[in-house]
Amino acid sequence: MKKLFPAILLSLCLIACKDPAGASAKAAADIATGINSGMQTVASLGQSGAITPAEEGRVLDYLEFANKGDEAFISCIAAAQTAGSKAGTYTACATAFNTMLNNPTELALIKVANQAASQTITTIVNGVNVAVTAIVSGLGGA
Repeated sequence: MKKLFPAILLSLCLIACKDPAGASAKAAADIATGINSGMQTVASLGQSGAITPAEEGRVLDYLEFANKGDEAFISCIAAAQTAGSKAGTYTACATAFNTMLNNPTELALIKVANQAASQTITTIVNGVNVAVTAIVSGLGGA
């Protein structure tokens, strides 16, 4: 899991400026892979008893929320390509995804009592956030 996000960042830095559509699509695919891996990790924490079933459900709900955001990002990328890939369109797509991920109500779902499990979950969530922030920056956003 920890190795996936640096690879995402590297790929974004290398291609974002030259091919915003391709960089955005690759980022969306890599983020989906990271979210899926995070969901598997959270399920494993639940199975091991490191987090309660209620905590597992809430964290999985957040990751599903992030997954839906990634799907919206993919749709936005497709619409941008159809519209002629105007400057800033891909950045707007990524920025909307980034804003959605930082919804305080949704972020409140990731709280768990077990400190070690909390660190793992924070790493997963931060990895997704860093990847989306990197694509925004790579596309020329703030």
